[in-house]
Amino acid sequence: MPLSLRPVGMLLAAMLLASAPQAAEPQTTVVFAPAVAQRMATYGESERATLESAIDAALARAIRRAPLPAGLTLRVTLEDLAPSHPTRAQQLADPSLDPIRTHYIGGAELAGEVHDANGRVLTTVSHRYFPLTLQLGSASRDPWADARLAIDQFAVRMAAACRDLPRR
Repeated sequence: MPLSLRPVGMLLAAMLLASAPQAAEPQTTVVFAPAVAQRMATYGESERATLESAIDAALARAIRRAPLPAGLTLRVTLEDLAPSHPTRAQQLADPSLDPIRTHYIGGAELAGEVHDANGRVLTTVSHRYFPLTLQLGSASRDPWADARLAIDQFAVRMAAACRDLPRR
C-alpha cells in the first residue's frame, strides 16, 4: 500500500473494528451465603464491596478473552470465605493482630449459575481454593490474596463453561 493511503487503510480498519458486533457483557449478581454474610460483620462490611468488585473484575477479564453468547446472566455465590491476613475491621477489634505477621489459611469457595434470557439455568460452575498450609498460601499482604486467587480461578472456569454453551 502506498504511504499516502496507509492512514486511510488504518482508519477503515479502525471503523470496521468499532462496528463489529461486540458480545454483551452479562449481568452479574454476587450473593453471599448466609454463613459468609454473618462473618462479614467480623471482616468488615466494607470488605463486601471489595470482594464483589474482585469477582466482577475477574469475570470481566475472563469473559473478554472468551466472549459469551448474548442474553446471559451470571449468579455467583460466595459459599465460603476466609482472609489470608487480618482485615482492617479485625485489626481494629483486636489491636494485637499484626497485619503482616498474622497469617491465616485464607481462600474462597464460589458457586456460579449461568442463566439464559428466560431464566433457565444453562450450566453451573463451582470452585474452591484454600492452600493446604500457610507456606503454600500467597505471599501478598492483601487480606484477600488467597481469596482473589480462588476468584480468578473460578472466573476462568466460568468463562470456559460459558464458551462451551451452544450459540443461538
